[in-house]
Amino acid sequence: MEYHRMSFIHDDTEYTFVKAMNSELTGYALISAYQVEVTIYMRENNLKGRYILAGMAKV
Repeated sequence: MEYHRMSFIHDDTEYTFVKAMNSELTGYALISAYQVEVTIYMRENNLKGRYILAGMAKV
């Protein structure tokens, strides 16, 4: 497991959170997992609508 800092923009506000991710994920699988985690974060924090992926980095 690796920790990743994930950022996205929703309604002109940037949100950032840290999540443990499988270290075996690369390429498209990593981006897909990133999108799933952002969707979960939005649901848990009652954010609705579209978002823009802003970045991801290992921490």
